[in-house]
Amino acid sequence: MNSTTGDGGESLRVHQLLRNLAPDYQKRFGPSLPQRHRAVLKKILLCRTPALGGQLFACPDCPGFLYRYHSCNDRHCPQCGQTDADDWLQRQRGRLLLPTPYFLVTFTVPEALRRFIRSHQQIALDLLFTCSARALQELARNPRRLGADLGMLGVLHTWSRTLIFHPHIHYLIPGGGLSPDGREWIAARPKFLLPVKALGAHLRTLFKTRLQKEHPDLFAQVPAKVWKRHWNVDSRPAGSGQNALRYLSRYVFKTATGNRKVQLLAGGKVRWSFRESKSGRATSIQLDPLEFMGRFLNTSCRGVSPGCGLLAGCIRPPKCAPTASGPCSASSPCSRQPKSKRGTHRRIRTWNCLAAKRSCSVLRPFARIVSK
Repeated sequence: MNSTTGDGGESLRVHQLLRNLAPDYQKRFGPSLPQRHRAVLKKILLCRTPALGGQLFACPDCPGFLYRYHSCNDRHCPQCGQTDADDWLQRQRGRLLLPTPYFLVTFTVPEALRRFIRSHQQIALDLLFTCSARALQELARNPRRLGADLGMLGVLHTWSRTLIFHPHIHYLIPGGGLSPDGREWIAARPKFLLPVKALGAHLRTLFKTRLQKEHPDLFAQVPAKVWKRHWNVDSRPAGSGQNALRYLSRYVFKTATGNRKVQLLAGGKVRWSFRESKSGRATSIQLDPLEFMGRFLNTSCRGVSPGCGLLAGCIRPPKCAPTASGPCSASSPCSRQPKSKRGTHRRIRTWNCLAAKRSCSVLRPFARIVSK
C-alpha cells in the first residue's frame, strides 16, 4: 500500500518502484540493455507473482485459505535474500567470532581507477581482493608490526551510499593473530591493528606489480596518476565484531538498496535517503526515476557477484598447522565454506493465525504457471 509523504508524493518499496518504472525503462533503453540486465529485470518483475506459482495455506482452526507466491530467489531481487542473509549471519557468529576485540578495515581505490575496474571487473576485482588480503598478512607478519598471522573475513562492495560504482573491501579482523609456529596468540594494541598508510602503499605496489606482470595489455590502460595517488585504508575498532558482522550480512545475499522505502516526489523525482559515512548525518539526494533504476541495475547486476564477494580465513584458533598462505590450509575444517544447495527451494515458513495463535499447515501447492 502506498502512503503519502507530506510533500505531495508517495512512499514506495524499492521493488514496487522498479515494477512501476520497468516498462518506461525497457522502452527507452531496450535495444542497448545488457543481456544480464534483461535477465535480472525479468526475474524481479516475476517475483512473488502467479507466474512463479506458489503454495496454498489452510488453518485447521479458522476458515479460509492463504496464498503465498513463490519468490524468484535471485540475489539481485530487493525482496529476496533476507533468509539467506540471516542464516549466513548465524553461521558466522558461531564460526568466526573470538572473545577478543575486533577491527573493521576498509580498502578503497582512487577514483581514477574505478572506470578501469568497471570495464575489467573479473580480473580487477579478483586482484583487489587478493592483493588487499596479502597486504594485510604481510604487514601483520612483520615482527616490527604484529609478528602474527591474521584471520579475516572480507566482503566486497561495489557501490557507494549514493548507488554509484565505488568498489571497496571490508575486512573483519580479530585484534591479534597466531605466532609463526601456530602455538601462541599475539594480541594487538586495544585501538590499533596496523598502520593504514603503509597498508595503502603496499596494496598499491602489489596491485601494480601483479597487473603489470599478468596483464601487461590492461596495465597500459590504467592512467599513470593512479600509481602516484594515495590508496585509502580505514581501520577502526569494532568492539566484539557483532555489529560489524551484522552490517556486512546485509549485503552478502542482497542488493545495495534492499526493499526499503523510497519517496516518489510530486515533481517526478525519486528521493534516496542515506547516512553519510564520515559524519553519520542523515541526508538525501533526488534522482530522475530512470536514473535511479539505472543505478540500481549497474550496482546490482554485474558479471561478478552483485556487489559482494567473500574471502574467509580462520578467525578462531585453528586445529591445524598454519601455512604460508594463512592460518589454515584450504582443506581445514575451520576454513571450509558451507556448501550451497543449488536447485533446492527455501523452506516455507508457516503462517500464524493471529486469532488462534496456532501454526497453520500447508494444504497443497497450487499449480505453477509457466509464462510464455
